[in-house]
Amino acid sequence: MPLSFSFSASAAAASARPSTSLLHIQENLTGKCASNVMLWRFTKVNNLKVCKVGLQKAASKYSTLVTMSASATVVDHVVLFKVKPETPADKTQAMLDGLRGLSVLDGVLQLTVAPALNLWPAQTSWAAGFTHALHGRYKDKASLDAYTISSAHVSVVENNVKPIIDGLLAVDWEASPSPPVEEDFGVLRIALLKLKEGLTEEDVTGILGTFNSYPSTFPSVVQVSAGPNFSPVRAQGFNYGYLAQFKSVKELEELTANPDHVALMESKVNPHVESFILVDALK
Repeated sequence: MPLSFSFSASAAAASARPSTSLLHIQENLTGKCASNVMLWRFTKVNNLKVCKVGLQKAASKYSTLVTMSASATVVDHVVLFKVKPETPADKTQAMLDGLRGLSVLDGVLQLTVAPALNLWPAQTSWAAGFTHALHGRYKDKASLDAYTISSAHVSVVENNVKPIIDGLLAVDWEASPSPPVEEDFGVLRIALLKLKEGLTEEDVTGILGTFNSYPSTFPSVVQVSAGPNFSPVRAQGFNYGYLAQFKSVKELEELTANPDHVALMESKVNPHVESFILVDALK
């Protein structure tokens, strides 16, 4: 399956740039307390404490981002979900709200959960039946481990995720994006790759170098993260993760149709890829 991601379509979804000030984070969390209550009901915490905890976590997270080096290594965690087609809309929304509420946990730098875009036929084919995507960014592997075993995460998974999905796929990798967290984006492109057997270290390094060159080569790309998967248990054989951020669907479309992008993929990446899954999602 080629990985050129070439298509022609008309679609646009604007995304306003959020402020990164602590005041803005506090205001946003205050406004979202009602949606976060669902998560904390499982742990029997009242609404007032939810808001207080959320604001405290936001203050700590903002301080962490200010002090982190631009070249700091972070951990990217991607989960793709197949929600059952007969699932009521309120159940799907409960899953999204519950997962989004996990953004207040310690060590979580960024968390995006969204339905897969389905604006042109190729997107449906690339997504391989996966309907929703989660991308989390964590300070380190220890933070991801703590997130995974936390009672809040386990409760959301058991009560809101497992009952409505037919399957999932998860991949984790380390990367050094600059800055560690980019807020100025509205669309995610997630690609999980199954690299061919027998590749040399030089081949794999070349793939990483190709992806990392995208922000400087293609202005439509806000930020890129890529790396080998270190969590094979739920990866279904996919051993490499790639994530690109765009301001809107317009910029995503521009890259996908760019002949230089297509040529770069076909010469530097496709020869080393056995298969892939690709999901585009709004932030």
